Amino acid sequence: MFNLGSATVGSVNIMTSEKGGLTNEQIADLAVDKIAGISDEAPPHVKQQAKLFKEQLKGVLYHYLLLARREERGTIIQALRSSGQKETAEYIRRL
Repeated sequence: MFNLGSATVGSVNIMTSEKGGLTNEQIADLAVDKIAGISDEAPPHVKQQAKLFKEQLKGVLYHYLLLARREERGTIIQALRSSGQKETAEYIRRL
């Protein structure tokens, strides 16, 4: 016999995209929402500080997402060039 209990799950964010994956901005928004939440019951001055923190955090995450994607493309390009796929590497470099 199974004893089923109940559990609570935090908020879930769902984001979709059209004609491709999520943008850097969308990914940064998802990360910020996961890292820093703002309580509805927080005092107004705390909410304002939390919103400013989230905006700054999003800027930092966005910057590093751009950097990570650029570095990943660079790694892929070098791997393709090393394997003799220079034309394919050039296509990816242009993305």
